[in-house]
Amino acid sequence: MKNRPGVLLIALVVTITSCKKTIHYPAPPLTDYFISLQVGKYVTYRMDSLNFYYYGQLDTITSYLAKDSVEGTTVDGTGATAWVVVRYLSDTLGDSWTTNETYTVSATLATIDLTENNLRFIKLAGPMSVGFSWTGNTYLPYAPYQDFFLYSDYNNLSLGGWNYTYMQVNQPFTVNNGTKYDSTATILQIADSTNVPITDPNSFAAQTYWSETYAKNVGLIYRHTEMWEYQPPTPDGTQQGYKIGFELTMSVVDHN
Repeated sequence: MKNRPGVLLIALVVTITSCKKTIHYPAPPLTDYFISLQVGKYVTYRMDSLNFYYYGQLDTITSYLAKDSVEGTTVDGTGATAWVVVRYLSDTLGDSWTTNETYTVSATLATIDLTENNLRFIKLAGPMSVGFSWTGNTYLPYAPYQDFFLYSDYNNLSLGGWNYTYMQVNQPFTVNNGTKYDSTATILQIADSTNVPITDPNSFAAQTYWSETYAKNVGLIYRHTEMWEYQPPTPDGTQQGYKIGFELTMSVVDHN
């Protein structure tokens, strides 16, 4: 029996196709984009905080500096190594620093977790690619900020269902002081609002927004958070409309 040329051609194509390999380019290690997990490293931020007082009748912006310094290691609840980061606060001149809080950071091949005030966040997850999402607040209890703000809006009460999503990866980003970072990743944690801007002062309003930008070999360089709600005035006029909650912007100013 003679071999037919068409059969040989098909067999050759199948053989070549089956031997063809798909090349996957690895995503950058997550640790490249977080605060350098090495004792002695630090990042300093300018923090501008907006808070509402006297049932939202007054609002005040407070500006200060925060320095996050890696100062040791410990073992977390899973037995893995965690880095101890101490946050110091100062006025905007940086004349004197006082200890504000201590948090820990642990890293695996798949995630980077940050735990502060007994609240655990999955800040980064892999693969680092545009559109990839994960539930970064899955370990949080219900209403984690209820001791500070008496929210009624669901997004501010229950943070567990937030889907963190990479909006930009390996893109340049310029912070407020004009410094440009060539390779950054921006994560949008949530963007939800009701009646914002407030066009009807007699209706409930709420804003829940949280995004963070990380730079390669530096870590967090920018964060903007808005978690507030507006309660309209009571029908009998005994209580004016008011806001509760806060806004916070962090911008990197220095690092080593």
